[in-house]
Amino acid sequence: MHPILFRWGPFTFYSYGLMLALGFLGAIRLAARRALRLGLNPTQIQTLGVVVLLGGIAGARAAYVALNWAAFRSNLLEIIRLDHGGLVFYGGLAGGILTGIWTVRKAQLPLWITVDLMVPPLVLAHAIGRIGCFLNGCCYGKPSSVPWAVVFPPETVPRHPTQLYESGALILLFFLLKAVERRRPRPGTVFLIYGFSYGIWRFFIEFLRGDNPAAACGLTAFQWASIPLALTCGWLLFKSFRGRQAEKSRSKNRDFSSLRSSK
Repeated sequence: MHPILFRWGPFTFYSYGLMLALGFLGAIRLAARRALRLGLNPTQIQTLGVVVLLGGIAGARAAYVALNWAAFRSNLLEIIRLDHGGLVFYGGLAGGILTGIWTVRKAQLPLWITVDLMVPPLVLAHAIGRIGCFLNGCCYGKPSSVPWAVVFPPETVPRHPTQLYESGALILLFFLLKAVERRRPRPGTVFLIYGFSYGIWRFFIEFLRGDNPAAACGLTAFQWASIPLALTCGWLLFKSFRGRQAEKSRSKNRDFSSLRSSK
């Protein structure tokens, strides 16, 4: 655990903030390179990435403050102290989506093509950010006796390194989305697969998290948020698949009819 990487004069470099910044800077650069292959303006995509980053941070912080309002209402200035930690992923996802859609519309970019372009780089950024969580000691798991359990000071109890579990899962998801892209799916498919996959993953990894108390019926707030995300994206994926199969069937029928008429 290394929450502070180093100090340089009056500046303190925190591991979580640095990994978050590296992840998003890498994601923006990767997205700009991908934009060239799709004939989109890389500068617009870079601007979009910055807006999504700022919107995501604002949403993530707002969600954290809302969930921990009792700790903030007596000291409102603490709300802006991001250096003290405290971000909620689903709040960041909502903030990033809202600001991203607004920017895409304003720039007159193709919505779903642009969203699919941005998702894999942002998944990779999320994976790098979770390494920052591990170094910072937040988002930790429940006590465990597995050989790879980690002690997060000042505690002495070994815990599941759920941050690393999630980082590894996100890297696998990144490569899955890249493989889907190569099949040239319908616009929006990459985003829907991401939402479906991450919703399921987050629901189950929450059972190993030790920092999120149950909100209702034994499930955490993040599990309740994961359920509609996975169900909605899964339903839309199913509809898209059925629609594509119907299109293929109609195309075959047209080809068969054309062949018969040509005889």
